[in-house]
Formats: sequence, structure tokens, C-alpha cells
Amino acid sequence: MSAMKNMLSIAAVATALASASASDAGGFIVYKVGAAADCPYRTIQEAIDAAAAHPGEDLVWIAHDQAYTNQEVFIADQDVDITGGFDDCDDIDPGTDSTTIMGNGSGGAAVFTIRGASKVFFGNLAILGAHRDGDASGGGIDYDGEGQVQTQYLAVSQNSAGYGGGINMKGEGAGATLELLHDTLFIGNTASTSGGGIRLEGEARLIAVAPSTFIAINHAPNGYGGGIEVLGPAQADIGSAGDGENGVVQSNDAQYGGGIAALAINDLEDPLVRLFTVDPAHPVQIANNSASATGGGIYLKPRFGPFPDTYITNAILCAYDFRMRDNVAQEGSAIYADEDSDVGGGASGSSVALNTNPTFTFRGTDTQPCVTPVPPPALGAVACADGAPCNEIDDNIAEDLGGNPTPGAAILVQTNGQLIADRFSLRGNEGSHAIRLVEFYQADLGDCLLAQNATNELVEANDGYQLKMDSCTIAGNAIAAPSAIHVAAQFLEVTHGIIDQPDVQAIDFAGEPDNLTLQYVLANDTSGMSGLDLISGRPTFVDAAGGDFHLQPDSLGVDYAPAAGGNDLDRHPHDVDLPDEPNAFGPRDLGAYEIQGGTVVDDTIFRNGFD
Repeated sequence: MSAMKNMLSIAAVATALASASASDAGGFIVYKVGAAADCPYRTIQEAIDAAAAHPGEDLVWIAHDQAYTNQEVFIADQDVDITGGFDDCDDIDPGTDSTTIMGNGSGGAAVFTIRGASKVFFGNLAILGAHRDGDASGGGIDYDGEGQVQTQYLAVSQNSAGYGGGINMKGEGAGATLELLHDTLFIGNTASTSGGGIRLEGEARLIAVAPSTFIAINHAPNGYGGGIEVLGPAQADIGSAGDGENGVVQSNDAQYGGGIAALAINDLEDPLVRLFTVDPAHPVQIANNSASATGGGIYLKPRFGPFPDTYITNAILCAYDFRMRDNVAQEGSAIYADEDSDVGGGASGSSVALNTNPTFTFRGTDTQPCVTPVPPPALGAVACADGAPCNEIDDNIAEDLGGNPTPGAAILVQTNGQLIADRFSLRGNEGSHAIRLVEFYQADLGDCLLAQNATNELVEANDGYQLKMDSCTIAGNAIAAPSAIHVAAQFLEVTHGIIDQPDVQAIDFAGEPDNLTLQYVLANDTSGMSGLDLISGRPTFVDAAGGDFHLQPDSLGVDYAPAAGGNDLDRHPHDVDLPDEPNAFGPRDLGAYEIQGGTVVDDTIFRNGFD
């Protein structure tokens, strides 16, 4: 597909064409569709068929001077730009106007069916009203091939199918890409099974980094992925700031994965979802989505087996400079990392990386999926601006469809799963836990803030291998349980932390005492705790009631621990020595925030995690 869509406006292209032949300019042939006598074609299919006879990229311009109903347009092995919004066939500049293309209201094919090595651009169009059978894939657009789809000034709405209500994008080759350029909306589509707005399968890849991209109010009530479903080895790269104050994936619903669901369905084909920010003032958001079962914001499902081969296929989430807010599910209201098992008793888990680029060992091979095929900065990823709400997992609620509270967590990681997370906050979440780990393999939490949540145990880790928490602040939570942290895993390590939860036990570790490591921890009550240089007492925060959990310069925990390097939750350096404060064991402050040069900074979370 030419660079025209990325580099030139419709008006600029129109000017170039107007100065050349009406039918052939610079190798592009324009096929005009409309009702007037001077329009060469009356139907879209006629224009598409005529363009098929001309090699190279062609333009189909569709006037909105007639109705286009019961449309079932078929495209095969073509490079074609389909643009609407023209007043008539004399108009050469549609501006931001659009042409509505209506599908077959009952049964039939998708509005646009695309096959083979097609490269199709859709612009200035509204694709509406296709209602397909429950076994059909793709309501508005059904793509099965090895080419590309680009969109701009496009609305795909009120379509339905069994799979991929808005679009089903099946990639037959590594270059199969769905790229959402600016002003692309997938709104109000329904999948009777999975993929309400967008469904990716095969080797398809979604790139959604442009402004004014909105995937919202789509539905998959009986399956997976209300907004987006990703079936391995497909990949979704999402960085758009969304539409105004709305998140890019917002207000969708499903049974599993209200916002996004990523599922491993074939052996050795890992699905991958990457979230990152391209507008520093407006982080990428997964917001207000709901699941009737699990995974209000994001749901991950790996694959194990079948027995006796025991192939392990992972579902992977990598998120940088993100927001996940106001999502709802019975369990895993923000993130549900599921497991899969076989009859032989083996099981595999999902992998979640937040602001980290971990090396995971998959099937005996070390890999870094978070930078595959290119690192997010190559797609425009940047750090959040100072003051932007960023790296927040906030106000997610564990409840059922009737609004009744459930014993769920904001983040749930199941059997053999991994959670590697740095520089994030969990605030205002409601459920039994902020983080729950069940028979997990590994959880490393660094530079984190868990505050103002309403839970039983804030963190619960049972029957797993290892939980590490370094430089985290736990404070101001409403905890209706005997302890803030309950761990029955094999190993627990808490270092450089603050646990300010009066009237509850800070840590309840049910494993072997020799497997518990506590170093440089400030807790309101350290009775029953043993470790290296613990402090019993309460920190002095800047404004805990107002949600600012930075330390005051004269607080306990300031300049307390030896230098250990790294950056804090604000992405500021740790180990800053305050000249007026005596060092207990070194210059490092405890908790998520480091006081910088004697000046208390605002409670903002910014910068990225790519370095």
C-alpha cells in the first residue's frame, strides 16, 4: 500500500488528481461510484471489479448521493483505496464527510469480504448493519489473507457475527496487518461467541497507535474479548490515547475479557498484547469494561498439552505507561491471568509484565516477548508526562452482574503464571484482594504503591514458588482480614518496604521460616517478624488522607537502607542522600518514593520502562 495515507491528506491527493487526467493520475485510476449520470459506476462492486483489471493501487471514490443497502462487497488480491464522503462524482475533496455502507440485515456475507494478498484502505466510511449467523466470522469486515487493512475516518458499528462482530482479521502470512489510523471507531458491534469489536487470528497483527481511536461498547456476551480478541500467534500493539477523555478500549463487555482477551489455541503459538503510550499527556487506557465471569479489563488464557506431548503455549501481556481503571468482573477485575491443564496433571500459566522487559523461559528457550518484533519505542511509545495519570490500576471492582460483591481480586495470576511488575499503583480497588496469586511460579513486584483499596488480605499468595516485593508502600487500605499480606508460597522476600496498616498483622507467612527474607522494612507492628534492620513504627506521609504517600523528610524510613540503585515510582533515582538527615545504614529511603534533594515531589508516576 502506498505511503499516501500516511503522508498526504485527502485534499492534497485530490489536488494532484484534479490537475491530471480524470481517470488516470500518476498510475492511480479513480473509479467513481454515485447516482448522477456522470458517475461511471452505480455500485461499489462494479467499481471494485473494474479496478481488479488494472494492476497496482487504485482508488474507489464513493459519493453519498444515494443509499448503499444490502451490501456484500467482495475483494480478492487487490490493492485498493476505498474512500467515501464525496457529495457527487464531481467532488474531489470529501473532507471529513462520510458515506454509509449498509450490510445485509439478516444472514448473508460481511459488508466487505477480503481475500488473498489484498491491501485495502478504508476512509470516510460508516460500515453498518450486517447481521450474520453465529458460525460466521466478520460482520462489518471479513479479512482472510496475507495483506493489510488501513483505516481512517472510519466507523464500524452495529454489525454482528459469531466471531469478530466488527472485523475478523485472519492473517495467512507474517505481513497481515490491521492498522487503525486516526479517527477510527469500532462501536456497538456484537459477537455471539468471541471478538465483539475486533478479532485477530492466525498471523494477524493489530497496530492502534493513532489519535481518536475508539473501540467501545462492543459485546461478546457468550465468549471472549468484548473489545478485542487475540488468538495466538496474533499480536495487538495498542498505544492510542483514545477518543478525548475516553480510553482506546472502553465500555466493552464479554463473559471473559471484557476489554481484551488473548488466548493460546494452538500449540507453540503465543498470543501477545502490548500496551504503551504515544501521547505523553494521555496514557493508553483500558477502562470501564466488564466481564460476567473473569477478566474485566484483560483476560489471558495459555495452552498446555495435549497429553502426553505437554507443549506449553503462553498468553502474554506487556504494559508500559498505562491505565486500567473502572473495570468490573467477578474475578480479575483488571487482569485475569488464567491457567490451562491436561489430564496428566500438568499446567501452564500466563505471563504479565508491567513496565519491565523480562526474559521469560518458554519451552526451554529464553525470550523477550515484550520487544517483539520491534520494541514499543519504534511504534512511537514515549514516557508519560509529569502530572499525567499513569501506571495506575485503579477503581476496579469485583462484583457480579447484579452488582453484588464477589471474593475476587483486581489482579489474579493462576497456576504457573508469572507477574513481573515495576512502578505501578493499585488504588481504590474493591474485592477480596488487590493481588491474588494461586499456585503461581514467580511474582516480582517493585516500586509499587498499594493504597486506599478495600479488601480482605491485600496480597494473597498461595501454593506458589516465590513472591518478591521490593521498595513498595502499602498504606491507607481498608483491610477486613487479620493480615495485610498472607503468603503460603515456598519463598517470600520483602525488602526496602513500608507497611502502614494499623490494627492488622503486616505479614503472615505460612511457609518455612528459613524461606522468609525481610530486610529494611518499616511496619506499624513488627512483632513476630524477624529480619535484617526492621523498624517498628509509622511513617510520616506528605498527605495520606489526600492520597499523597511520599515521605516527609523527617519521617521514619528516610535515608535508612544501603544504596541499591534503580528508580522509584516517579522514575526518580533511588539512594538520594539528604544532607540534614542522618543515615541509618545508607542513603536509600524505604517505600515506593525517594525524596529528591530534600524536596518532596508530587505524587505522579511517569517515564517508561524500556531502558
